[in-house]
Amino acid sequence: MIATAGAVRQLPEEATEWHVRRLANELADAVVDLDARMRAGLNVPSAWQVVAPGADAHQAHDPSDARAPDDNRAQDDEPGDRSNPDAPVFYCLRAADLEEGMSTDDGQDIVSVTVLEDWVFADVYTPRSDDPQQDEENRHETECRMYRPDELVGMATFVDTEIDGSEADGAQPDPHSPSCSD
Repeated sequence: MIATAGAVRQLPEEATEWHVRRLANELADAVVDLDARMRAGLNVPSAWQVVAPGADAHQAHDPSDARAPDDNRAQDDEPGDRSNPDAPVFYCLRAADLEEGMSTDDGQDIVSVTVLEDWVFADVYTPRSDDPQQDEENRHETECRMYRPDELVGMATFVDTEIDGSEADGAQPDPHSPSCSD
């Protein structure tokens, strides 16, 4: 909820009406969920806890120090192992290079990408190859993710990923892969 609110607050003027509505709907859904949790006496998820911003919270974005995020990697026994065709391959890619048909490292499939001057909007959904009906429903309930064009996004190529971006010119190895930590 906090991330969506921040994304809505930073929307560029040229953002499409569709993206603005998607982010607003996600925020409204999160507020309803939070309210229901609080009324039921449940603890608020730690991701929704209010945290004071750090000293560098309002500094300008500097893509020169961009690197793969440390805390959003999917864990796997053999990431990046090309000898096993069923093993996922994890890598990082600039947001401006994302394409429809790629997969994120958290298992989401990208269904559309909109690149603006200062922002990249990627609509993703949770694929369900085991349940075609649920897969179709999920495809119509996408989540909109917002990135800076030079921001590195954690990506993966799974067995059912349409486009393997791990060999793209701008692809970088996942820093959590055994081959990168030697």
